[in-house]
Amino acid sequence: MSIRRCFRGKVKAGMVSERAGRQIETMLDAFEAEHQARLGDGAGERQAVLEAAAIARGEAARRADAARRSAIAQANVLRAVEAYRTKVEELRATPGDWGFGNKAPPGLGQDTQTTAGFAIRSLLARDPYEIATWANVDTLTRTIRGQAHALFADAIETLRPKGLGFAPETSRELDVLRALYDRTDVDPQARAAAEAWNRVAGSLADQFIDAGGNLAKRERWRLPNPQLDPTKVRAAGVDRFRAFARERVDRDQTIDWATGERMTDARFEVLLDEAVAAIFAGGIDGPPSAAPRGRKSLANSRDAARFFVWRDADAWLEVAEAFGEHQSVYETMVAHIHTMSEDIAMMRVLGPNPDATMRFALDVLAREPARIAVIAPAGADEAALAKAAKQNRRIEARGAAEARAVENLYAEVSGANRSPVHVEAARALADTRHLLVAGQLGSALISSITDAGTLLLAARLNGLPVMGTMQRAIEMMATPGAEVFAAQQGLVLDSLAHAAGQADRMMGETIRTGMASKLSNAVIRASGLRRWTGILRNAFGLEAMAHAARERGKSFADLDPAFRAALGRHGIGSGDWDLMRSVEPGEPRPGAPLLRWQDIAAGDTPAHRQAADKWSRLLFTEMDYAVIEGDPLTRALLLGQSRPGTAGGEVRRSLAMYKQFPATFVTMHFARALARGWDGSRLGHAALTFLAMMGLGALAMQAKEIAAGRDPLSLDPTTGKGARAWGKAILQGGGLGVFGDVLAVDQTKYGNSWAATAAGPVAGAAETIIGDFIIKNIQKAGKGEPSQFLGDAVYALGRHVPGSSLWYARLAFQRLVLDQAHLMADPRARERFGRIEQRARQDFGQDYWWRPGQTSPQRAPDLGAAFGQP
Repeated sequence: MSIRRCFRGKVKAGMVSERAGRQIETMLDAFEAEHQARLGDGAGERQAVLEAAAIARGEAARRADAARRSAIAQANVLRAVEAYRTKVEELRATPGDWGFGNKAPPGLGQDTQTTAGFAIRSLLARDPYEIATWANVDTLTRTIRGQAHALFADAIETLRPKGLGFAPETSRELDVLRALYDRTDVDPQARAAAEAWNRVAGSLADQFIDAGGNLAKRERWRLPNPQLDPTKVRAAGVDRFRAFARERVDRDQTIDWATGERMTDARFEVLLDEAVAAIFAGGIDGPPSAAPRGRKSLANSRDAARFFVWRDADAWLEVAEAFGEHQSVYETMVAHIHTMSEDIAMMRVLGPNPDATMRFALDVLAREPARIAVIAPAGADEAALAKAAKQNRRIEARGAAEARAVENLYAEVSGANRSPVHVEAARALADTRHLLVAGQLGSALISSITDAGTLLLAARLNGLPVMGTMQRAIEMMATPGAEVFAAQQGLVLDSLAHAAGQADRMMGETIRTGMASKLSNAVIRASGLRRWTGILRNAFGLEAMAHAARERGKSFADLDPAFRAALGRHGIGSGDWDLMRSVEPGEPRPGAPLLRWQDIAAGDTPAHRQAADKWSRLLFTEMDYAVIEGDPLTRALLLGQSRPGTAGGEVRRSLAMYKQFPATFVTMHFARALARGWDGSRLGHAALTFLAMMGLGALAMQAKEIAAGRDPLSLDPTTGKGARAWGKAILQGGGLGVFGDVLAVDQTKYGNSWAATAAGPVAGAAETIIGDFIIKNIQKAGKGEPSQFLGDAVYALGRHVPGSSLWYARLAFQRLVLDQAHLMADPRARERFGRIEQRARQDFGQDYWWRPGQTSPQRAPDLGAAFGQP
């Protein structure tokens, strides 16, 4: 036992950590028990030590590689901070146009304003001031996911739930699972989907390992394990779950990732105990401690997940049914693509332990107040010293605010603020918001008419053919399978691959399972918003690829200035362009070449891969500007580090509901306009954007009026009513249509007060249902006054019926169902209808072409009202 004593001495001396020491001693015990029976005491001990030493050497080599990669990631942080500072200092030294200020972005124009926070955030998501030209986690995630979707696009179309998301392809999913386990008696489409999945999963595993991840690749790895529900596992108990797993594991395919060989029985039992203990403890290791606990290194986060290799398709389904969060093979696949893409991008930008890199970055930021501190001149009097101290307090406060902004964005990008604390509370409130979406956003497509404006203006700014971009969008609208085709070219297929779809554009929800989520998704799909948004975004990306292919014959200097400037904003210089244009573009359709980022990456040199990353970053970032969706910067601003299932987290999510779109418009287009301070060309583009959005906002506003049964608003700006209508158009163009409805009145079209509207739809629904319906009627009954429970119930609950707001059926449902129910249930209905008509005439001089309470329209809409006097 001298070897054992020697090893314990190393642990005691601190040469080996206590945690590693416990693990190695446990392995020694298990290995000795296995080998002594076969080799005898002495030989068994020696063989056990040799096996444990081999595993320990492998672990040491991985730790050394992780340390090297972490050092590189920290050096990249320092380089980004220095490069950002240098560029801002250049802009500070450049006078602004028309003699105003300098060209540094707002808030960065003075030497006492730190740039480090913006630099660090630019490693996580897009830089709103367009100074950073390096990779960030968000766009790199989408590049990786786009590559996976390109390989898996046909399978996504085959397996995704049909019937607006209510009809899962259960039998086909089962066939795919069986094909993955080598069954041949399956549908040919399922076999093709299984083969595509093997290619996707293998590619993601290779990328994870190349980024520094610890992952044992298997020839016959089939599918991620079902996402286990810890509450179900704990309910079964340790012994029962261990036995359940042991009976269904394929021991021949259980590989020891430390050696690459079939796992020995002793090693299997050790790691089985560790895996089960980790599931039961929720990932908490060791005895109770007051020391701070960090999350497991991202590079090591997927090793245990591959420990369980299930025997066959039936075993996988049995585990999913008994202990999983769901039983869907398709959901497991798309979730794996999503999370693997995030993990790979995080490691490529921030190293194998992103949490540690971010602590380093925050430490760099914490030193900024001292670096830029104001020092009073020698011999300064008390007033000068007090002034310098006041400035330094401001610098420190600004530094603290920047640190919070970095932490908030990291929580969003890493997903830390999406992990529910109280799952049931988070699910209940998320379901509430989903139901509100299902009842309220069926006409959001009308408001999205303004997307066409941002699309064309983004094309103009980036030097793309404006009419060519619109023509491509129109053609794609009329082409079945256009979204799948776009995905095959490397553009992400999130609109089809994720269950919540475009509801997230308005909500940004985390909880996406259950009937409420399906209802909200179905309404968004049925309204056409999902397809509209996806087609416009893809049209921009494909036109950018086509334009680059057409421009290949030109040198960088001969490119159109707008297109050359677009390339420069994303770090593509003359050398990158020469490399890109030397690549033969793909031609998925005859005569229509596309310069795709995957074609560039196929060059398989570091320079090719770097150019491909820059090109994909341009595509995905500019697609975001072309058709706005919520992005990490905006979500971090609205949600911070709050988590679902907490009081603060749920309040913030309810407040933020429907505000992501307008907030993103501000953080994208306003920030772009001011990214170079007083810059005439950018401000000119902003003015054009404002005018275009106002015009399209007016069109969307008038369409909403007609869809509500009213004549268009008068747009005569010489009258008060016409001026207010233009105010509504301006807000509608900026994505704030609901607030345009309350410019001149104290209640919204939903009947809520300003306060409830500002507090979000959940507060508005509570005001309507609890306040106007329940409390008011209870108060009336208590005073002996006549109450109208039934009438108010129809009025309060009717407008929350899922699907009732669909733009093409909304008015008919209102007039033929809800209005008639009001008339039958509430004697005050006629009076209410009269007040509604009176308010429309009083506020905007409008008449109804289909009056409230009537079962048929009285006439066609008076389109001339838009140009006449109210």
